[in-house]
Formats: sequence, structure tokens, C-alpha cells
Amino acid sequence: MSAIEDEDRISALPNDILLEILECLDLRAAIQASTVARRWRHLPYQLSHLLISVTDFHDDAGRTTDQIMKAYTDAKTRLLLCPPTLTCGRIIKRLQLSFYLIDPYLTSIGNAVGDAVKSGETEWLEFAACADVDRPSDDQLVLFGQRLMSFSNACPGAFKALTKLTLQNLAFENSDVTNLLNTCNKLKLLSLRSCELVQESSLEIDAPCSELGALELICFGCIQVDLICLPKLRQLVYDTWYGENPSVSCGCVPQLDQVCLASPALSWQTPFVLSQCLSSNSNMTVLHLNFRTEMIWIKPEDPRHLRPIFSKLRDVHLYNIFAECDLNWTLFILEVKVLLRSSLGYINWENSWIVCNYEDSASKTNLVWETSNFKHLNLKLLAMEGFEEVEKVMNYIRLVMEQAVSLKRIELPDKIPCKKCNAINLELPRFPVDELSKQRVREKLSYGLSSSAEIIIG
Repeated sequence: MSAIEDEDRISALPNDILLEILECLDLRAAIQASTVARRWRHLPYQLSHLLISVTDFHDDAGRTTDQIMKAYTDAKTRLLLCPPTLTCGRIIKRLQLSFYLIDPYLTSIGNAVGDAVKSGETEWLEFAACADVDRPSDDQLVLFGQRLMSFSNACPGAFKALTKLTLQNLAFENSDVTNLLNTCNKLKLLSLRSCELVQESSLEIDAPCSELGALELICFGCIQVDLICLPKLRQLVYDTWYGENPSVSCGCVPQLDQVCLASPALSWQTPFVLSQCLSSNSNMTVLHLNFRTEMIWIKPEDPRHLRPIFSKLRDVHLYNIFAECDLNWTLFILEVKVLLRSSLGYINWENSWIVCNYEDSASKTNLVWETSNFKHLNLKLLAMEGFEEVEKVMNYIRLVMEQAVSLKRIELPDKIPCKKCNAINLELPRFPVDELSKQRVREKLSYGLSSSAEIIIG
């Protein structure tokens, strides 16, 4: 069969199949594919899913940021506005735009997006906006923040349709985040990365009419985050903070379901109790705490203070407890939450995928907790990664087995995959791999105990 016949066979495919093929490609490949045959030329203007990233316009020609954004804006305009020679009849279902916060291109982007989504049939609209420099100065952070707010004020049609907004390397005035949420009344996910407040103060978010369901704060610079009112918020992630502890205060967040706090402890920070941070006015079922192998920045407290907060808690995941730390303190969560039924969670010891070399780290001190002789009736699973067979760990597992009388399964993996690449980290502590050693560990753990929990090693 000739090449021409092959081309004709592909060109003869129905439009919907050709569009599915193009939507599997990145933007540049999709546009190049449209030049293969006259039959394909109109297809980019019928794509219902568009991902237009400024990184697609970087090349080795040494173009300036201004030239990159001009090419980006021109391509965006061509793709969003159907040429008059074509009758598109297109509905954009999903539109994702990634761009730099530099003028004079922002208004053009916002207006074109506003026109493209004004039918109201766009299901997902996402902006990812960042500075065009890797390490902006304080003055540049303020400038980028001002540009973002001017952009949102100038293009309300686009921002009112946003469902996800990711911002990086800019500074906010105190009320900017709340104003953004009130403007973006369809926003479901807000991610703020390497951002800060212009003035050293607390970030207060009070948006009772907001639809925000997920808030990510990654390296956000402020004294504290105060969630006054976010009635639809379900997921909170706060990764690495620089202010005083506690890092966040939860107010009216009745649907808050998952909380993830991750940070190294710094020298000016002191441990805090979770009741200072979390709210009983929530629906929390999953709690993640990651200590980055530094000082433990929470401290056990009276179970009576935490029971209202943990009333619906089902899963607790504790990561990167430094190697010298005693583990028994983690049982205060069991003692508080006697209804915990599915998992005490994953307790990682040393995780070498995270390089811990923090300046101004707090001194690591052992955390001691005297457990009472309680019985937990609902815990079913204990899973521990990155541990090895040492007396401290074995005694800890036996203590859980003794107190969690309904425990069904203990998982002790001997292979710890990297969560990014699935490679096996051979440097992490591991339980023994041969069957004879595994059986010896099982017998050592269960000796003298009435627990019927299945012990899975590997």
C-alpha cells in the first residue's frame, strides 16, 4: 500500500476520532499534525480540550520573555478565536492556560478567554500564572502581585469562570486572597506556591460564598493562616511554613475532610497541640503529618481536647519521624480517637528521597508519652515504611498489637519504592527479605500476645 493511500485512510477517519487523536498530543504536536493534510487544517479549532503552556514556546533561539509571551498570546488567540473562513461550532469543555505575569499580554489573554467561555458550557478553566524570573526580589514579588490583581479586575468574565488557579512567586496584600475568592465564584482549587504577604501579618481568608474545595499553600510566607470561613473547603495542604506555630487556625470549615501539614521545625518555632490548629467545626476523616526528619512540631495533649476534633477521623499518616525519636508518643492519637477504624497510617522513618539540610533547624529532642492501658476496638491496619528490625520498633509494634485488640493486618514492606519513579531505594532501613527471617520476626512480634493480626513483610 502506498504512502498516499495510507494518508487517505487516516484522513478518511471521522472528525471525532481525529480530534481524540489530536487531544492526546501536546499543543505544538497537534498544530504540526494539522498541517499534514488539508483535511486536518480545521481540526485545532474544534478541539474541546486545550492545554496551552508558555513552556511550549521556549526554544534554543534565545528568545526573550517578551518574545515568548508574544508568540504565546498570538497562538492562544488563533486557537480560541475561530477564523472567519471556518464554521467551528465548537464548545471548549476544558481549557488550561499557563503563562507569565507580564504586561501587556494579560488583558489580551483574559479577554480572549472570557469570550471563549461566555456560553457557560466550559466545565474546567485553569490558570497557572507565575513570575518570569526564578528568584524574584521583594519588589518584584510585590509587582507580580499587583499585576495579578489588576488582571483579575480587568477581566472579570475569565476569572468568574475559573475552576483552578495556581500562582507562584508573588506577594499579596492582606485582603487579596479573599477578594480573589469572591471574584472567582466557581473556583474549586487554589494553589499558592512560594508566595507571601506584603506586610508581615496573618493571612485571613473569609469567603462565606466561596465554592473553594481545596487549598494548597506551598512555602507561603506569613505569620499564620487563619481560615475564618470557607464553607465548601474539603482539603487543606500546608507545606513548609516560616511563621510561628501553629501554622494554621481553622474556623468555619464544616466540610473539611483532609488535612496535610508538612514542614521542618525551625529554631524559632515551638511545638503546639493540634487543638490549637484544627477545628471541631469540620468533617475531618484523614490527617497527614510530615516532620521532614526534623524535630516533632506537635505535642500530645489531653484526649478530652481532641475528641471533638477527631470525632470522624478514620486514617492518620505520619511521615519522616527522625531516627532517634521514640515512637510511643504516636499512640496518643489512638488514645484520643478510640473510634479510629481503618489505619494508624504510614509512619516513615528516614526517607532519603527528601534531602534534609535546613538552615535554622530546631534541635531534635526526644518526645516522651506515657501511654495508659487503653484498648482500641476499631483499628484494623498498621502500616510502617522505612523501618528496620530494631528493639524500639519491635516493642512499638507489640504495644500497638496489645492495645488495638481488633487489629487485622500489619504491613512491614521490605521494598520502599520512590513515589515519583517506582525505583527501589536500597539505602532505606528494611525488614528482612528471606522467608526464614520473616517468620522469625512474626514469631517475635506475636510471642505472648493474643493478637490474631496478619503480619505481612514484603
